[in-house]
Amino acid sequence: MPPIRFTQSAETDLLELWVTIAEENLTAADEVLDVIQATATLLCTQPEMGRERPELAEGLRSLPTRTPYLIFYLPDDNGLLVVRVLHHARDIDAEYFS
Repeated sequence: MPPIRFTQSAETDLLELWVTIAEENLTAADEVLDVIQATATLLCTQPEMGRERPELAEGLRSLPTRTPYLIFYLPDDNGLLVVRVLHHARDIDAEYFS
């Protein structure tokens, strides 16, 4: 399976969401990260299953998870680059990806 890589922004997103959730429930925080990781792993096998997001960045795609978070990613020949992991309720624009 091709590797999954995370940008520094995506790693920060994951840490921040984990800390926010863990303040109330450690188990739930771990479960959210597990679901996001499983979704990213699935994307490695079917990278075009997400929605194209040209309004945000060239080549960018997004896929919702079973959590309130969306994975924004770039598929390439070297695997999958997770660019951001953002809450679906955010008003997401191109500034998140510049």
